[in-house]
Amino acid sequence: MGGHVARRCRFARCLPRYVPVDDAEVSTALKEVLQQYDKRAELTRDLIMLVQSAPNRNDALVAAVMAAQADLDCIRIAPGALVEQVAFERFEIAQRQLSDALSSLLVESGNDRYFHKDPRFRSLSRQLGGVDRQIAVTQKAYDEAVDRYNASLNAFPHGVEARILALHERPKFSAAAETATRPPRTDFGTLRGSMRV
Repeated sequence: MGGHVARRCRFARCLPRYVPVDDAEVSTALKEVLQQYDKRAELTRDLIMLVQSAPNRNDALVAAVMAAQADLDCIRIAPGALVEQVAFERFEIAQRQLSDALSSLLVESGNDRYFHKDPRFRSLSRQLGGVDRQIAVTQKAYDEAVDRYNASLNAFPHGVEARILALHERPKFSAAAETATRPPRTDFGTLRGSMRV
């Protein structure tokens, strides 16, 4: 066992010393996405406080936003954990649920004359729209950095070192979006087994 590890280490030292060129770029791009998510979280709390003070608020929509934000707070994880596909998808699905709940609340409240006249609501609505656009921009930049990083893992001779060091491809926001919108797969084999008498 020890000899096998030693041979692996010697082999790794024989390779050209290489750190995938876009690893730092991916980490930086992810931090920029997370900063935009943090901005949205702050604006979301301000919006909830404003809407809760209104006489004609839609309590169900407010509760949906609060629940989505609470779910995100519960799964708050370090950026380093987002290199794992499952953690990344779970985090991004929670972010999308918050986005959907926020959109419904903004549309409903925006149609109410009470909020339509309130400059605070209009300001928050504009800021949230701006943050959403920045989220899309930073996600695109992150996905492009991930494409370059993942390609570098598979390029010779870097792919050899990637396997030795157990480096894995990084997940993408576009792939997480496909997973979130994909209909659940039915396992007909399992169904047939459960129907046997």
